Amino acid sequence: MAGKHQQKTSNAPLVILIIVAVVVVGAIVGGAIFFMNGGLSIFKGEETTVAATTEALSQTDAPAAQTTEAAATSAADETVETKAETEQTTSAESSVKTEDEPIDIAVPTDPDVEVSYFNATFIPNGKVDDNLTGGSATLREVFGTGAAEGVLTFNSDGTFKDTLISSESNRGAYVVQDKTIHATYTNDRNMRIEVTEWDGDTPAQFNIQYGDFTVYFG
Repeated sequence: MAGKHQQKTSNAPLVILIIVAVVVVGAIVGGAIFFMNGGLSIFKGEETTVAATTEALSQTDAPAAQTTEAAATSAADETVETKAETEQTTSAESSVKTEDEPIDIAVPTDPDVEVSYFNATFIPNGKVDDNLTGGSATLREVFGTGAAEGVLTFNSDGTFKDTLISSESNRGAYVVQDKTIHATYTNDRNMRIEVTEWDGDTPAQFNIQYGDFTVYFG
């Protein structure tokens, strides 16, 4: 009987192995659970942070780009406005300068004939002769779209202005001698005018030849 007790093996090593196996398995399972929950949360947090940072930078850059574009557009608009104002100012100054410049023209006159002047403004009566065809024409054909506002003004200081002509050479000087008007434009071109009726010292009806057309007044 004593020999049988001595040959009986102990169960302690087997129990230790089972405990170690349980601890290892528990550690593996716990690590897996931690990785799947905590680890993924960390990665997702990093991705969210990067996306948020990128969007913030995009939103920060967008106003700057819009501000730059708006500034460029505003500068371009100001340049256009400044150019337009400059052109208008230059045109106005040129017009004022032309009006203020004295007219110094040698008008052809007849010697030993008294010279006189008058003050009156005339508009065409609508009759226009085409000297080439022998037919009639319109003021628009002769002077263009501005014909409706064109007038011929003689001043008592011996100057005149013909706004039927759109060029700058629409001013000049004139004299009246023995019921005949001698007039010359600033470009030294003589006005071919024929008075057919007088009202005292002022012409009542006359015609002027503009190129190939004769335009009637009064």
